[in-house]
Amino acid sequence: MSDQTDPLPAETPEENQSSSPASVSSEKRTETDRLVKKNWFFALFQNPEVGPFGVMILLLLALGFFSIPESVDSYNPFAGAGFNALGIRNNTRLIAQLGIIALGAGLLIIAGEFDLSIGSMVGFSGMCMAIIMKWGFHISVPIISNTAEGYGLDWVRIVSITQVDPWMALAITLCFTLFFGWLIGYIVVKTGMASFIVSLSFLFFLRGLTEVCFRAFNKPPDQTSGSTQVSGLPDAKNMVELPGYGEIERAKVAVLPQDVIHKIYNSLSPEEVEGFSQRVSFTNASVAEFKSVMLHQKTLETLNRDIGFAQESGNTKLLETLHERVAENAEIVLISPNPVREVDVVKEYVETLSSLNPTADLLGGNILEGLFNWFYEIGWNVNNYGKQFAPGLYSSVLVWGVLAFLAYIVLSKTQAGNWIYSTGGDLNAAKANGVPTNKVKISLFIFSAFCATIFAATQVFETNTSDAAKGNLKELEAIAAAVIGGIVLTGGFGTVLGIVLGAVIFGIAREAFFYIPYVDGSFYRVFLGFILLTAALTNENIRKRLTGGL
Repeated sequence: MSDQTDPLPAETPEENQSSSPASVSSEKRTETDRLVKKNWFFALFQNPEVGPFGVMILLLLALGFFSIPESVDSYNPFAGAGFNALGIRNNTRLIAQLGIIALGAGLLIIAGEFDLSIGSMVGFSGMCMAIIMKWGFHISVPIISNTAEGYGLDWVRIVSITQVDPWMALAITLCFTLFFGWLIGYIVVKTGMASFIVSLSFLFFLRGLTEVCFRAFNKPPDQTSGSTQVSGLPDAKNMVELPGYGEIERAKVAVLPQDVIHKIYNSLSPEEVEGFSQRVSFTNASVAEFKSVMLHQKTLETLNRDIGFAQESGNTKLLETLHERVAENAEIVLISPNPVREVDVVKEYVETLSSLNPTADLLGGNILEGLFNWFYEIGWNVNNYGKQFAPGLYSSVLVWGVLAFLAYIVLSKTQAGNWIYSTGGDLNAAKANGVPTNKVKISLFIFSAFCATIFAATQVFETNTSDAAKGNLKELEAIAAAVIGGIVLTGGFGTVLGIVLGAVIFGIAREAFFYIPYVDGSFYRVFLGFILLTAALTNENIRKRLTGGL
């Protein structure tokens, strides 16, 4: 046996040429190419959320800059109406409510389906909650009766709840809406019909059913046709239990009899009275200071205007008098703050009481009230009358955040998330690998109905009203927000973070364009249309790059 091994055959020029870099680069890309490690910088810009994030930053800067009044000599974005305390409160509510339904629509698109019934589901669920809370919940069944006049049809009431709490109204409404969500999904998976057509039919069905029910239940006895709006619902989120008095709305404390106010005031401890009195004193002092400044400014503006008129007319005597008055008003004369009254202390005390309806408070109340109180104390959260501008953020922001976090966990960290991606990516392959695609789709239709119901609940409990027109075109806005955030309409691609960014872009664009001078506010629709088309093309390009061009 020889110790020498046979030498390897020399590579021929043809073999050498076939292994050259030029030949390798010209080979057709395969799916495994997406597993090749890339430079972090280029990998970052291949992320579908990068584009929406950049657009969001530009819109935030535009809103902050253009909302600054011309009279304010500042480039501070928080000096304008877009990012003052009230602007932040209103803008985040708009974004959060859109973000809630965008989550349902976005996850469904990732699974390869559409739900065009979202807007009608919003109107239907709002109608259910409003009618149930105002007139109660009753179930009647028809029976055949035999009378002297012959057989007839009577109705027998088998369930009757005259007083329905907000949590029960929400629970009953969810029974209806989740059933409709299940029904849409069931029809789609069992018939193989396009979800576009099935959900479109329910768009018309639910909208019509909402208007019919409004007119049937909301009809006064002396009228032949009812209204499609329910108003005057009790402000459930602000109902509190006042010791020694009973249930009352916070806003109605000021009109209580003086003897009741005095009794409640005396029931407070000295420490409580001192703490509430200090806050009232601070508020009264702030109001007095702002009123003094405003009165001083208006006085000087009036005098300067009169001086201009006097100079034009050449009235020297009047000019001397006006200049003397300007000198007299050189310093601000502070108005004395109002004294602290017992009713003011009681009102502050009632604000600290917990709501009797946690469900209404969770969906329609406020959050971060302590932070916004601190903003008021440092002089930022103050309106032109010296009072607190915004009590906090709307609770819908918290609801949106919780739903987005749970959706992120499910989509990114669980097997259910893999099922959603595979169902939308390749339905046949998913079925072959044992993925319960039918259950995935039905579950996501139910989740979409759930998001629409929560959206409606935030509106009902915030405004204490409901209207048949609520939710109009919201299904298109939800789909648009998801696509702007990186969701591909063909399914199997997208993230919860992208859906969140899409909702922020949509909400901020609606506000920013109303502050841009010489631009019609409705131009934001043109902008969103352009962004939507650009996002759809970009998302598809990124999807192909990440999947190896397949």
